[in-house]
Amino acid sequence: MVIHDSDQESTDFAKAIGYIRKTLAPDAHIVAVGSLAGRVDQGLSLLHHLYLFQKTPDYATGRMYLATEQSITFLLKSGLHHIHVGGRRKQLFDKHVGIIPVKEPSVITTNGLEWDVQDWETEFGGRVSTSNHVRPEVEVVTVETTKDVIFTIALQGPG
Repeated sequence: MVIHDSDQESTDFAKAIGYIRKTLAPDAHIVAVGSLAGRVDQGLSLLHHLYLFQKTPDYATGRMYLATEQSITFLLKSGLHHIHVGGRRKQLFDKHVGIIPVKEPSVITTNGLEWDVQDWETEFGGRVSTSNHVRPEVEVVTVETTKDVIFTIALQGPG
């Protein structure tokens, strides 16, 4: 199916998400696969769309995930989050984690990571939580954030 949309202010990705939300499933969870590889500006645009398409504080319009062969990335709205990484999921997730405040500075507190933080200020141009690790015995990582942040976790490689 080809749908012509002459909107020059939107990317093809934004048009596709908009079509899904308007026509097929307004509150569906969406997983975009193979999404962060390639040009940096396009990758940043995809992160930008995590914010654009999840405006409600309770994810009422559905969650959006960006998945590559190496990781899965999603938005954590301000508040407390429980991310299940243990049990059966150990076969899916690897240990590497990042929490990145793309839109604005935030204060985060984590539990379950090798280098947990408490009331830790994070912002672009300041401190950013990258290259952290989920502790091996942890089933659930908690992240509390004062503002929306991007959460990314590595996926287990093949074999």
